[in-house]
Amino acid sequence: MATLQLEKITKSFGPIEVIKAVDLEVTNGEFIVFVGPSGCGKSTLLRMIAGLEEATSGTIRIDGEICNDKPPKERGIAMVFQSYALYPHKTAYQNMAFSLKLSRRPKAEIDARIRDAARILEMEHLLDRRPHQLSGGQRQRVAIGRAIVRHPKVFLFDEPLSNLDAALRVSMRREIARLHTDLQATMIYVTHDQVEAMTLADRIVVLEGGAVRQVGTPMELYHHPANLFVAGFIGSPRMNFVEGRIAHIRKGGVTVSTIDFDTVDVPLADTCCTRQGAAVTLGLRPEGFIVSATSDVGTAASVRLVEQLGDETLIEAMTAGGQSLVVKAAPSLNVAVGEPINLNMNPAELHLFDEAGQALPRASAKTG
Repeated sequence: MATLQLEKITKSFGPIEVIKAVDLEVTNGEFIVFVGPSGCGKSTLLRMIAGLEEATSGTIRIDGEICNDKPPKERGIAMVFQSYALYPHKTAYQNMAFSLKLSRRPKAEIDARIRDAARILEMEHLLDRRPHQLSGGQRQRVAIGRAIVRHPKVFLFDEPLSNLDAALRVSMRREIARLHTDLQATMIYVTHDQVEAMTLADRIVVLEGGAVRQVGTPMELYHHPANLFVAGFIGSPRMNFVEGRIAHIRKGGVTVSTIDFDTVDVPLADTCCTRQGAAVTLGLRPEGFIVSATSDVGTAASVRLVEQLGDETLIEAMTAGGQSLVVKAAPSLNVAVGEPINLNMNPAELHLFDEAGQALPRASAKTG
């Protein structure tokens, strides 16, 4: 186990800066996930930690020791790639033993490490098989076992499940989570799949355009996104966004900030904005709506699409004002395409973002 510090790390390819002054501190035994859209720089950042890419500027510390100029083999890391990269002519045992033989470890120690890793990964019965005799998930276990036997300070995973089918991804995701619990090792994991990020991470690092947009626990990012990008990226289906402007209405001698949404005034926190007419974006996740097929209170809408998922129903609705929304409803709600529904917003679930896309204080009042 080890700590990791990134201090003002940048990476440029000629005039193009792909990693922009990233600061991050990873504690001992923490599971950190880098997530973001394709091309955001997450794999490049991981490769710099591994020593496969050279940082243009900044400092990388592992256990407090600067390792910018150290080759990968001296950094105390082990990396699991998207490609299994197994030797096809070697057995699982031989693939896992290869790096240990290169480092001239005693034969008894090599065997003990491999047997221990195989026990952890529940693959003792696979050690004599060659890669062509293994399934995709079994090959990935061998690749992970090859990393475990090195006893690294830090495990690095670069989209290790992206080549697997959906069902196998779920089972391997659980195995990696269990592996972290068993080893209590420091792990850094790269993925574009937010479900993997939410289910595996102690903390998530959200990247966009080479810059860190927010770092936090999965629930912090889900319930308290710092900006529009994080709000839209984390969560499936994604958060609904409605453009509007701040209005100030005096009620009982108190000035209340509201935003007009399809002729319905949505009350906001008193401190959210002071400038009347300011452009804002209101965000609400699909589960933040209260959906009714009979009530005449709230925002009128018509159903455009219904997706029955068993435990919940997803509805794409269009309001009278032309706003398209995706809402979650109970599976007991029976509506069909073209039928009217009414939508009420749960004020506790409202998010508000200023013109720069930064989050404003949350709403605190009930809708009127």
